Amino acid sequence: MMNKIVLCAVVVGTLSACGFTPVYKKGESAYDFVGCHAVSVNPSEDGSKAFIGPGIRLKLGDTVWFKQVNDDLTVSPVTTGRYCE
Repeated sequence: MMNKIVLCAVVVGTLSACGFTPVYKKGESAYDFVGCHAVSVNPSEDGSKAFIGPGIRLKLGDTVWFKQVNDDLTVSPVTTGRYCE
């Protein structure tokens, strides 16, 4: 669990330090940083799923930091958990 947090922090820190601005292309899988959210339901009522990789769903209490970008290049609110306090 701690390894996931450290890895996410390193990736986000590195990308932000480089002035990286993500460019999303319609039809391609892309993910956007949404901050720490603790998973409380997976999947949610709207069908959203919290996962760490293909076929690896997060368990209740795990944290999610990124959300998939929609086809219209927007990011929907996180519905699988609540913001970490």
